[in-house]
Parts: sequence; structure tokens; C-alpha cells
Amino acid sequence: MITTPRIENPAQHLPVVGEIAAAVNKVNAEGVLPQALVTLVQLRVGQLVGSSYVTARQIQEAEDTPERLGAVATWRTAPYFTDAERAALALAEAVHTPNPTGPRVSDELFEEARQHLSDRELVVLTGVLGQIGYFLPLALIGSPKVGVPLAEQWTK
Repeated sequence: MITTPRIENPAQHLPVVGEIAAAVNKVNAEGVLPQALVTLVQLRVGQLVGSSYVTARQIQEAEDTPERLGAVATWRTAPYFTDAERAALALAEAVHTPNPTGPRVSDELFEEARQHLSDRELVVLTGVLGQIGYFLPLALIGSPKVGVPLAEQWTK
């Protein structure tokens, strides 16, 4: 098991990393989506891709109940989530899980999500999923320290 980052401070090699991170972190700056929903989506994606860093960070920073956080992997049958949260989790799974037999986001899935999320919320959710997509390679390749605050994650 790796206990130190594989890459020390990616921004020293590509300074624009910080600027890009700052920009993508603004996708929900207006609070269009409740922070709890964003955290649940980010946690589920961290679980799907097997990132201890992303998963631990979401749990550590979440302002949610242990029951809800613990049930994210079983959200389809757990009683803790709203219809909007379920729609967002379904889209997050579809986007981040290959589907060898058809489109990742089917028309049916989109229409179901549209029943619970406005067009604006869907666009912001798309941005949140893109934000996660930006940080995942750094988390998976760079292997930052699990449980270490963002500002300190790349120091050895």
C-alpha cells in the first residue's frame, strides 16, 4: 500500500492545474444543487472508481448522517434518499460506469431524472460530474494521502 503521493504537487509541473481546479470548483457556486446531493454523487463516484482518497474525503467533509453516507453504495434499496438524490445518483453511475450494451445515459434514465431535476439542475449536475472527472486522474494516478486536507495533500 502506498503511503506517500506518487506525484509531489502536480501544480509545480503544470501550473495551470490550480487555475483549472479553481474554475471547475465553481460549478455549483450558486448552490443550485444542495450540497448534500453533490456530496452523495461525489461519494458514489469515488466508490465506483475505487478511489480511497475521494471516498474518504467526501465522508470526512460531509454534513450528512452516517446512515445516509453508509448507504450510498446501496442507494437503490436504501430508504434514506429523496427522488432528486436518486436521480442524481443514477446519472452519476451511468456516466461513470461503462455500458457494453447501449448508451450510458438512456432516454428513459434522462426522462426519469428530468421528473426530479430541472434543466438548470441537470446542467449543474453535469458540471459536478465533470468536476469529479477532472480530479479523478489526479486521485488515481497521483495517489494523494487519504485523510489529509486538500492544501496539504501533495506534500511528502
